Amino acid sequence: VACVAGVFAFGIGVQGGWNLGVPGNVAITFKLDSTPLIFAGNFYIADELFAVGLTGDYWMLNDNITGPLNWFVGAGLGATIAIPDEGKMGMSLAARLPIGLNMFLVDDFIEPYIQVVPMLGLNFLPSVNLKFDLDANIGIRFWF
Repeated sequence: VACVAGVFAFGIGVQGGWNLGVPGNVAITFKLDSTPLIFAGNFYIADELFAVGLTGDYWMLNDNITGPLNWFVGAGLGATIAIPDEGKMGMSLAARLPIGLNMFLVDDFIEPYIQVVPMLGLNFLPSVNLKFDLDANIGIRFWF
């Protein structure tokens, strides 16, 4: 573990946002500097619904616009388990398309970002159906 920590930097942070559906309105994100994979544990907490989800996105492009400002586009997958108040558990899988802006500040220690994520999902429970969702998130990662 000490060798890996010395070779790779990692970013960990939080994000919040608005969404049409789930997987979440609060998330914890994780990224290694050596790979364009971003992982998140998502939580959606409301009066009528509790849901948890996991997402994994691959940033295919993360190019500089100007100065510290970059833009990114990627593809990913998400899985969610939802428990509404009426007790019928829901499960879904989704294909994701994250598109956003990020920047690295304070000697690359702080990474604020904003993203929009269209998703096409397949709900398994309580019934099988296809569903379109749209997330909009703002977050910050700290790099160690």
